[in-house]
Amino acid sequence: MITAQIASIPSRVDGLEMAVSSLAGQVDLLFVALKNYEEAPPFLVNNRKIVYVLMDDSLGDAAKFYDVDQRSGYVLICDDDLAYPQGYARYMVNGIKEHGGIVSLSGRRYDEPFAPAHRGYDYKAHVNLNSPKEVHLGGTGCMAFHTDNFKISTDDFLNDNMADLWVAKAAKEQGVRIMVLPHPDRYVVHFGYATMSMEVQDSYLSDVINSFLK
Repeated sequence: MITAQIASIPSRVDGLEMAVSSLAGQVDLLFVALKNYEEAPPFLVNNRKIVYVLMDDSLGDAAKFYDVDQRSGYVLICDDDLAYPQGYARYMVNGIKEHGGIVSLSGRRYDEPFAPAHRGYDYKAHVNLNSPKEVHLGGTGCMAFHTDNFKISTDDFLNDNMADLWVAKAAKEQGVRIMVLPHPDRYVVHFGYATMSMEVQDSYLSDVINSFLK
């Protein structure tokens, strides 16, 4: 069983349609959290593979993990500002089979101790990477894991819009590695709604990261 999970806001509906179109044929189930939508876009309706939920935005980016603790099998965490290539789901599943744990196409390995001035990712999803890299934080917009290997729920996200951080913390506590898989330039296409680097929230983020790097 392969499930893809996406969260979206109304201003990104065009990007959501492209993301859904690129993924629907690759997975068994596509879950979409529709944050602040008044109704579901027509392209989500009457598709047996697609399940959607209308909700507010109180979960922030953690909404793409909604009900993930109820899934079984491979889970792809995706974004509504990325288009995914043919073969993406199989590539991520094969990456899990090879490396175990969590795989992503973007991430960062921090110097220790972490300082707030260190921003962004060392490895980006749209920039060529020739070999796998183990990281402290993985980008959740192009992430995958098997539910037998990694457990998480929306209760683990203690602040909104910091999903990468809370996944990394849970992974560290469970002894699960995060690997960035090799990929060519523009393997995924970014629509440009926001930067692909993680928003760093100064001393608070430093304290959390340092707590699980130890």
